[in-house]
Amino acid sequence: MSRVRSPIAKSDRAGMALGSGAGFRHHESMMRSFSILSMYKPVAGLAAVTLLVTACSSAPTASRVEQSLDRTTPTRQTVATTALAQVGDAYAMNMAGPDQYDDAGLAYYAYRQNGRALPRALSDQLDAGQPISLAEARPGDLVFLRLDASSGSRLAVGVLAGPQLAVIAIPGTAQAGGGVKRISLADDYWRGRFVGVSRILPPATATR
Repeated sequence: MSRVRSPIAKSDRAGMALGSGAGFRHHESMMRSFSILSMYKPVAGLAAVTLLVTACSSAPTASRVEQSLDRTTPTRQTVATTALAQVGDAYAMNMAGPDQYDDAGLAYYAYRQNGRALPRALSDQLDAGQPISLAEARPGDLVFLRLDASSGSRLAVGVLAGPQLAVIAIPGTAQAGGGVKRISLADDYWRGRFVGVSRILPPATATR
């Protein structure tokens, strides 16, 4: 697919500090509300999806996730299930697998394990795709979220795995709630930190 530049201004992408005119076009007001202070296995089959989603109490039902994966393209299916297969692995800055990840590293790994090109750096991932609405999102699309910390807020990226379900590597130890996690975008917590969605892969309606 043709490369569409992110609507985030070049000067803002360089420092990942988002000003009043920056952000996904359909989430500009949300992007204005914060500043980003820092930038920063084997493929699971459909039979494993039930086990992978049940630990997230507010996640979509396993049957809905399975249906969503079954209806999408094989590439999107394997990118999403590869990300799901890493749930439970540790967070480590500047790592992209196979057992430790930062957020951009997890997305990079899920794509590269399936022969799909994706930049390694979060800023380049943000610039690589086509911004779309959450309603248009399908498994394998990238979702960008705001992560809050005592030092401030920063942008993070996850992989969509199903309706309102994403996989993201969260900073911190497992004991502190960090690591590769399933999250429900329907939760108030994550809904309030949602920034936007970017499409890298061909749409699910493409010919298989």
